Parts: sequence; structure tokens; C-alpha cells
Amino acid sequence: MARVIWGLDFGDWSLKAARGTYDRKTGTITVDLLDEIVYGQLPCGYEASPLEKHRAGIVAFRQKYQMGGSDDLCVALTGSEVFHRFIPVPPVPGRLDDIMRYEAGQQIPFELDDVVWDFQPVKAEDEREEGEEIEVGLFAIKKERVAELMDLLGPWRTNLRVVQDAPLAAYNLLEYEGLVREPLVVLDVGGATTDVIVLNPPRFWVRTLLVAGDDLTNALVEQFGVKAEEAERIKRRAGQSAHKEQILRILQPVFDDLTNEIQRSLGYYKSLDRQVRFERVLTLGSALKMTGLPQMLAAALQYQVQPLRQLQRIQVAESVGQEKLQSALAGSCAALGLVVQGAGEGRLHINMVPEEVALAGVVEQKKPWALAGAVGVLVAVALMILGQVLYAQELQAAEQQVPPGVLDQATQMENEYKAAEAEVRDLRQRLETLAKPGIDRGVFLRVLPVFTDVIYGKEVYLSDLDFVWMEASAVAVGVAPLATRGGRRPGAGTAMMRSGMGGPTGLPPGARVTGQRGVRPTAPSVGARGRRSTAAGRGATGEAAPSAGQQLVMRFACESRKIGLTYIEEEVFEALRKAQFPEEQEAAFAQVEMIGDVRDVWRDPVNGQELAQPMDDSVRFAVFQGYAVVNTGSGAEQQE
Repeated sequence: MARVIWGLDFGDWSLKAARGTYDRKTGTITVDLLDEIVYGQLPCGYEASPLEKHRAGIVAFRQKYQMGGSDDLCVALTGSEVFHRFIPVPPVPGRLDDIMRYEAGQQIPFELDDVVWDFQPVKAEDEREEGEEIEVGLFAIKKERVAELMDLLGPWRTNLRVVQDAPLAAYNLLEYEGLVREPLVVLDVGGATTDVIVLNPPRFWVRTLLVAGDDLTNALVEQFGVKAEEAERIKRRAGQSAHKEQILRILQPVFDDLTNEIQRSLGYYKSLDRQVRFERVLTLGSALKMTGLPQMLAAALQYQVQPLRQLQRIQVAESVGQEKLQSALAGSCAALGLVVQGAGEGRLHINMVPEEVALAGVVEQKKPWALAGAVGVLVAVALMILGQVLYAQELQAAEQQVPPGVLDQATQMENEYKAAEAEVRDLRQRLETLAKPGIDRGVFLRVLPVFTDVIYGKEVYLSDLDFVWMEASAVAVGVAPLATRGGRRPGAGTAMMRSGMGGPTGLPPGARVTGQRGVRPTAPSVGARGRRSTAAGRGATGEAAPSAGQQLVMRFACESRKIGLTYIEEEVFEALRKAQFPEEQEAAFAQVEMIGDVRDVWRDPVNGQELAQPMDDSVRFAVFQGYAVVNTGSGAEQQE
């Protein structure tokens, strides 16, 4: 059975609606309804607030159409209502959610509890090179705006599946239609805003400008002293008017402001990617239908300007027809893009529906099956109870035949397994804490993989680690040893872990990673193209940046199964001196030295506890400490 998907674009000028069906077997999307409800034709008029216009638009829509209980509803809001930002983050496998949770708190200018947010990498995983920074689009909308939207939708709120940014919805349509194959600038000129969508496959970029069609209308209102409705008619009929030249002269200053903002936006994007070259501008929206404006735009931008005229992949039902599609297409791209995303065919899956609303929609869809499911559960429970009774009888008979002592051994093994499982769980939690960007992600993501690569495959285990900024003279005098926590064996658990970031590591469950006195130092991070940078003044986390002449010192404590100073010096310290940052092919550490002497400890082979005296089956470890001066350049280096 085909899915029915509604797309509602809450624009500034009108409410655009599209309805499509999606055939799962063929993957075909067929549009059988396109409509535009112009606010100026409703009792609210053009002068109403956005919320009043949206409410009047949805009332008119509900009077015309019925939505089935199983239909999917996807809505879009204008770009001015959605916060969006594009940021680079480090390529840490499996940790993108944690990194973006941190970045959202830093980038979004509101409390996270007050917004609904989502993100998506600009490039798909198979489009990125190994080790390449991940460029991510971050989008957010205030929860109070979503609550207003829920109130507008009324009984259809349980149908809601997607809340999207209008320019991103338009992108989904263009990508689905195969138009995102070369560098292209898309301009969607709406009533109150103009969306600049840069398509630079496989990348995309969006900026919303606050100069648009309403500014053109207002210029005519001021010049002729007429109402907005009359000014709008004058603007739309300018091509057939005997006063065309006069009207265009009145509109010229506003149009100049618009083109200047567009050029500024494109100039900024070109500063991010100096290799990109644009030749075409694709125009959307109804504002540029006015005679003369596309030509003025082409002359100002020096690009070939073309309107979107037809669709290739989306099928059109007879109830719509090609003629109506061509007439409505320019203003309906976001609504059609919502249908594409609702069908699961959109490249961008940004969705700002609150979790509780999404859950309510899923529950509503499952209601017809709830009774049958409840009956099935009761039957299953009855069968389980009967099975447990029969199993208990068989088990009792079997226990009588088991030799004495076997059950005790099995119980002991089970307890040991549970203890080992708890150790592994503890290790995983600590590793996850280590990888979270809230704790000096620049330090960890650059330095720790280098360190673990050095000890990978050797019977050397990291038991303690911290970072501290120090004056160069203090490093030369001597670095204080770590006050490590004893009593735990390295790699305690069922297996001893050794590897780089993203896999098992040499960090045991008892390992610590800290900064001096528990304060996170402001650490250098990898900028674009592998450049190292530090924040000047106070960083994003609020800590003071290192002063000139300071060096970042990594102190570490390890234990080695192989005993001997020569082995430790060659396999650990000499290897660290030769270690390089892979992306830059330069030495990772400016200085690597041992702290104090090597000492021996004996540990219980079962629980890893340190023993005061060696026993017959105890395991001997060589314990040592050292420090490495991280090669970051100047501690006070300014961010590029």
C-alpha cells in the first residue's frame, strides 16, 4: 500500500501545500495535489503577524482538505526561524554524537533545553577521505515556536513526522531531481527572506537574507501611498504596465541591497573554498516572476540566471497536470522537498520534531495493533510460565546426577565472569568519558592516538595520564611524578587492551586522564587543513589560554610485563621520541624523558591487586613514569 505524505511550507507570503504518494515497491513518488493559500486573500490580510497568518492559513487548509489518520505530515519553516551553522569537527569514529552535543552547547546561542536541534555531516561517510575533518551542519529551532506549530496543527499533530528548514527541504527536491551535480547557486526569494543555497557537490551551504519580496512591495507602498495588496498587484503586473520603467526605478535600491547581500554571501563562501567556480544561478520563489527582475539579477551577479521549470523524477497525477505544475513549481519547491524527505528519499534528514511528539505519533499509528499485541503478550507469558515449571522439574532431576563439587565450580566461574564483565563495562565507560570532547578534545584527538600507537602490540599498559601547561624553565628543572592510584593491575578484566583511538586501548579501568588540579587546560586543536591553533585570550570553555613560553607537558605512568630498563627505554621512550603526527609528518613530542626510577611490583593474577610480597603464582610488572613535551609550537600561538 502506498504511503500518503503531506508537505506544508509555512512561508511568509503564503502557505504552500503538496500531497504525494510513495510506492515502496517501485520507489516512485507521485504528486496529486499542489495548492497555495495566500494570506492576503484571507481575513487576516498582509499586515498580520506571522503567527496570525499561519493560523489563518491552516484554518483555510483544514476547510479544504482532510488528512487520514495514517498519513504522514512534514512541515517547513522559513530560514529566518531556524538557526543554522556549519562547523568542522575532528574525525573520531563513533563519537560524532558526543562531539556534536558539546558543539551544540557552544554554538547555539540559546540554552539547549530551550531548543530542538539536529545535525548532519555535509559529506557522507563514503565521500570523506581518511582523517579528513568532518564539516557538519547544525540546525536548531526554539521549542516555543514548535509548541505554536503544534497548536496550529490541532488534531493533525499526531500525523507530524518532520519539521524542516525550508531551504533544506528545497535542497532535497533538487538533489532528488538530479540537479546537484555541479557547482550551482540557488536563490529562493520569498516574502520576508531570501535563501542562498550553495550547491558544491558533495557539499552544501545555506544562508538566509532578510531582504526579499516584501521589501519590494513596501517600496511601492511608500512611493505611491497605496495599501500592500494594491502594491503587490502593481509589482506583479509591472511587465504589462505603461509605467514599467518608473516601477523598476523605484524597486532598484531594494534590488541593489538584495544583490549586494547575495554577493557578500557568495564571497564569504568562496573564501572557504577558493577552488569553487559558479556559472549558473537557479531561481525559486514567486518574487522573481516579475518581468525584468531576472535580467537585473543576471546583470548584477554576472551569472547565467535560470528559473526551475520542470521536474524529471517526480510523477505528476492528472489532477495536477504539467501546466499547473509549471505555474506553481517555483513557489512549491520546499513543499515538494518535504514529500521527498517524508518518503525517505531525501539526502538531508534534518528533523526538528521533539522526541515526545514523535513518540506520540508512533503510538497513535500503533493503536490498531495494540489489542492484538496485548493478547499475544498474555499468551506468551502463559507459555513462559508453563515452560519454566517443566524446566525446573528437569533441572532438579539433572542436579541429582551431577558429581559433587561440579556445581560449586560452575558457580565460581559464573561469579568470575560477572566480575570480568563489570571490569569491561567500567573500561568502556572510562574510554567513552576520555573520548568526549568536553575534556580537551584537541589534546586527546591528536596526542593519545600517537601514544597508543607506540605501545600497541607491546606488553606495556598505560595506568595514568595527565596534561599540564608549564613554563619551559620548569620543564628543564624537572617534572613532578604522578600520584598514581595503586591496587589495580593494568588492563584489569578478562583481557588486556592495547591499541589506538577508536578501538581497545592501553587504558585500564583504573586509569585517570586529568589536567593540573582538575582544571582542563586550553589545549590546541586541529584547524582546517591540519593547521594547529589555540584560542587567544579565553577559550570556548572559559579557561585562560597558555601564556607565551609555556609548553604542554603530558605525564604518564605505565606498567610493563617485560622487565628491564633497556626494553622500556628502547620500546617506549625512544619510540615516543621518533613518533610523528600522521597528518603533518612532524615529530609529535619535542622532548621525552623518564621520571624517577623503574620499580617492580607483584600482582595477584586473579584480581590484579598489588601484593606486598611475591607469591608463587603472582605476576611481576615493571612500573615506570615519564613525560613528553607535546610539539604544539608556541603555547600562546594565535588561532589562524
